[in-house]
Amino acid sequence: MGRLDDKVAIVTGGGIGIGRAAALRFAAEGARVVVAELNPALGQGTEELIRAAGGEATFVQTDVTDADQVAAMTDATMAAYDSIDVLYNCAGGSIPEDGAVDDIDFAAVYDHTMSLDLGGTMLCSRHAVPHMIATGGGSIVNMSSLAALSGVNMHVYAAAKGGIISLTRSMAASYARHGIRVNAICPGFVLTERVRARFGAPAGERPAQTAKTARRYPFGVGEPDEIANVALFLASNEARMITAAIIPAEGGMSVY
Repeated sequence: MGRLDDKVAIVTGGGIGIGRAAALRFAAEGARVVVAELNPALGQGTEELIRAAGGEATFVQTDVTDADQVAAMTDATMAAYDSIDVLYNCAGGSIPEDGAVDDIDFAAVYDHTMSLDLGGTMLCSRHAVPHMIATGGGSIVNMSSLAALSGVNMHVYAAAKGGIISLTRSMAASYARHGIRVNAICPGFVLTERVRARFGAPAGERPAQTAKTARRYPFGVGEPDEIANVALFLASNEARMITAAIIPAEGGMSVY
């Protein structure tokens, strides 16, 4: 028996990084997975990996900042599988242009980051929640960040991810009576493809900078699969009593 047998899971940003790892993990545990991804090649790649492993998946090209595309994605999920049991709001990320509020191109950084990270989470939840209510509940897992728990010089990203924490708690309070649990994960230094590229590390290799981080924080450098495992637990019935929780998956980096 899989931990997500008979469940339908949407994973946004499911074409790469933590999203792809989670989509593969969810499918391996029995979920039928909708891979909501902006990049067709990446989204189709995840779908093909799941199907090659014997799982069931559907790729739906989705820009999570576009309300019409998000609505079409949730409608396509219902048409294909007649249920939405899990929504993993994984799409998002920071951009190198972010920084201190007095030293950024405010409009460019703010509009992009807020609409993707916070707005995308809200839009996907907005369109998935009515289906979850209609079918008796479900689990929403949001993606916040270490940036929301500690001082970092990416002020817009930190604000967006901090907003996700508040949104998570508010949604948990609003939808508990409908059988919907809402939790958030705050990852730290996770070696996704994007992070490796930013530090100039070849695929499969750790950036040189991680050695210093790992010396100070022995649990502070992780792989996408490790965050996917946290998301799997929160999505599953094993976490039935957990809602409104903010899970730091950052090796203690926010406290020491």
